[in-house]
Amino acid sequence: MNDFDFEWVRFLGAEPIDASDGRCVMRLDPRPVHLNHNQTVNAPVLYGLAEVAGAGAVAAGMMDLLATAYIVVKHASIDYLAPARGAVTATGVVVPSAFAAAKASVAAATPVDVDAEVSVVDADGRPTTKVTLTMSIRPRRK
Repeated sequence: MNDFDFEWVRFLGAEPIDASDGRCVMRLDPRPVHLNHNQTVNAPVLYGLAEVAGAGAVAAGMMDLLATAYIVVKHASIDYLAPARGAVTATGVVVPSAFAAAKASVAAATPVDVDAEVSVVDADGRPTTKVTLTMSIRPRRK
């Protein structure tokens, strides 16, 4: 899955687990730098992992089209539900009909916004973070 070989993903230390049309699963085995003063995964790290999974869910299945477009976060809302202990896994999902519409827009070089829902669970499978992202996909300027 080297479609996710970006500098930010390497910096974060995240690894792709699964990706398909409108779905992306990313995992992070936290290092000491990822932990807060309570020895749980720091909030910005959880958001960063969620953003990668959300963007990955939007991009997975249309990577070939994205050579002529780019994806950025337009809006995000986040709920921290519980402290994250140990490895964390973020699963980003785009509703299939929204994914299909976004893919058609990208193929037509038309700007589009698409929502991705991301859930993050910790090593015990406990939900720790819920993120809703609106991702903008725009044609690259010539």
